[in-house]
Amino acid sequence: MPSSPISSRHRLSRTLWASLAVSALVSCGGGSGGDAPPPPPPPPPPATPLALLAGTTEGPGTQDGLSTAAKISTESGGMALAPNGDVLITDPGNQTIRRLAPTGQLSTWAGGGPTRSDASSEGPRYLDASGTAARFNVPLAVAVDAAGNAYVADAGNHLVRKIDAAGNVTTLAGQVGVCGNADGTGTAATLCSPTSIAVDREGNVYVSEWAPTLQDFSQTPTGNPIRKITPAGAVTTVIFRASQNATPGFGRNNPSRLYPVNLATDSTGALYAADPNDHVVRKYAPNGQATVLSGTVALNNAGHVDGAASAAKFGALQAIAIDRSNRVFVLDRHEGTPVREIAADGSVTTVRRAADCNYGADGLPPAFCAGKRLAVDAEGRFLITESGPSDTFQTYAVIYRMPRNGAPDLQVGTAPLPGHADGRGSAARFDSPGALAVDKAGTLYVRDRNNAALRTVTPDGTVATLGRAKNPCAQVTGPINDVAYCGSAPLSIDGAGNIYSFDFKRILKTTPAGNVTVHADLSAQLDAIPGFLLQGLTGMVTDIGGTVYAVSLQGVVFKVTPAGAVSVFAGNPNARGHADGPAASAQFSALGQMTIDAAGNVYVVDGRYHNITGIGPTVRKITPAGVVSTIAGRPDLPPALVDGPVASAQLTVDTGAAISDSHAWLAADASGNVYVTDPRNRVVRKIGADGQVSTLVGQRWNKGFAAGPLPGLIDEPTGIAVNGATLYLSTSNAVAAVKLP
Repeated sequence: MPSSPISSRHRLSRTLWASLAVSALVSCGGGSGGDAPPPPPPPPPPATPLALLAGTTEGPGTQDGLSTAAKISTESGGMALAPNGDVLITDPGNQTIRRLAPTGQLSTWAGGGPTRSDASSEGPRYLDASGTAARFNVPLAVAVDAAGNAYVADAGNHLVRKIDAAGNVTTLAGQVGVCGNADGTGTAATLCSPTSIAVDREGNVYVSEWAPTLQDFSQTPTGNPIRKITPAGAVTTVIFRASQNATPGFGRNNPSRLYPVNLATDSTGALYAADPNDHVVRKYAPNGQATVLSGTVALNNAGHVDGAASAAKFGALQAIAIDRSNRVFVLDRHEGTPVREIAADGSVTTVRRAADCNYGADGLPPAFCAGKRLAVDAEGRFLITESGPSDTFQTYAVIYRMPRNGAPDLQVGTAPLPGHADGRGSAARFDSPGALAVDKAGTLYVRDRNNAALRTVTPDGTVATLGRAKNPCAQVTGPINDVAYCGSAPLSIDGAGNIYSFDFKRILKTTPAGNVTVHADLSAQLDAIPGFLLQGLTGMVTDIGGTVYAVSLQGVVFKVTPAGAVSVFAGNPNARGHADGPAASAQFSALGQMTIDAAGNVYVVDGRYHNITGIGPTVRKITPAGVVSTIAGRPDLPPALVDGPVASAQLTVDTGAAISDSHAWLAADASGNVYVTDPRNRVVRKIGADGQVSTLVGQRWNKGFAAGPLPGLIDEPTGIAVNGATLYLSTSNAVAAVKLP
């Protein structure tokens, strides 16, 4: 996996002294000599059940909270002012409608379920219900009437939805999943990807849409429709006109780039449209007759010119908003994204813009550099949603609130802060940490994937770098200082302090002296197994004596002795499926990550890629004698998050994609409990020794990090390890600690 670029402000000098590496690795061992001191007791559990150990958890998510403690998705949503002064925000990446109070408190008002990044997750994306029980599919825009009813352009479902003041969601117009332009009432009408929405003082709703002929990008667009929906749900097409600049093949006006207009209404009921194709702002009479309020319709007329209506020029108009005094503002994507005010006579003045767009230490450019949506609150302050890729190629979205003059007085959301920096706690920086392992002294080892580094974390959260290649991903053996730790291969540590991992088909061993060698090459064994799935290793674990167990998707468990001899431990290379029993007769389907307990029982994830194999996800147990059993999961059922008795519980162990690095990892404690990460649902499951499966950490579909009582929130947990009463998890750009109940 290639290393992503790291921002210069996140780079620190890499002082990887050999003495540091050697001393740290030697501390992993201890041997069994009579003079060796007894191992220290395990570190105390974290002060709270869920705590941040090291790194940073900034970035996108679903988390409610105050100001920068809140998280939003990386997709820009529409905003509208409610009568009580709150601002309603569509969060299309999270499939929710959020409510921002003047205090800066962000809460989820309606919607939930699988997010845009959970494309393969089960769960409906359309449901009329109350509050967070309702389901949306890419809600792009919102408008609010005088009674506090909200109207949502539900683009993915091709609908307009209504949310009453109590939070009850109903469908006002359109047919679920049907893109069309048929007029009618309620579900007799069809809409097509409504993108902007406005409501007038009579309760009539207006939406702009993608031109229906653009759905397959095969025809010249006939125009951008504006549809009118009465309070009773009657839909008519009031405007269906071609842009003057909709010339096929003409730059941004290529048929596949004809953008819908952005809508707003004033207190008199007049409708306005900011047209990003013609670079003008229009005002519509009740009969649909349009006049150009500002700008001139002509080819090559984009620009940034203030002044009289006929002389003004606009770029790609991003948004339009009207305040309670009927002042019209547009967000104009030209030389940044300045806010510009349009007077009643159409004259234009630039009100706010960024002085420069250099990124800051928080991973964000200044306000107005990447604006997408605009609103004006009851105090006349601008709210602007900004989103885009940062200079580390991490996507972000934040909301700023700012007066007409002066600095922002509120920021909602943060940008991710990946990087490579040693230090303690939140001063340290990771970039997509993955595999974890703990040695008997309590030191945690972390594979920092995008940094191609091996890091250590002490119980107090101090992070150090043991190995990081000068040429990332190019060198996998040699002195630890020069070795790359790319990809998502696991880490495992034996009782002598040797660290094991793998490179596709080879088991790698790092000695306490800091030398990385090939311990065993399984190429011949893997290549001899028939099958259509990838033949590289997918899981590995070592016992205290240095015996390594390794698996691939081919359904065979290999055993590698401390001397490097390879044999088949369990499974049949010629018969894949799901069967428990003695090693030689047991069958596996698609194997994944592994762990081992103090008694030498090996646990392995099975049933990956149900969409290919047809076998559901399970966790299998293999005793030292080779007897295989299923401890949780249903091979006869598809992936799901179902808690309960192990015989009926269902697991999810990967994203469902054909090829993915995001999959379940395992850890076992001294009490016989096994823990499984579920990155798709953003939770950690517990397979209890009491025969019950439960969700220990995280909330299904919710993304963020909330320290404190369990289950808290966690973002796509990957690596996992147990030491005493503490469970460690790698997540986003951080490592978290969980106090086990």
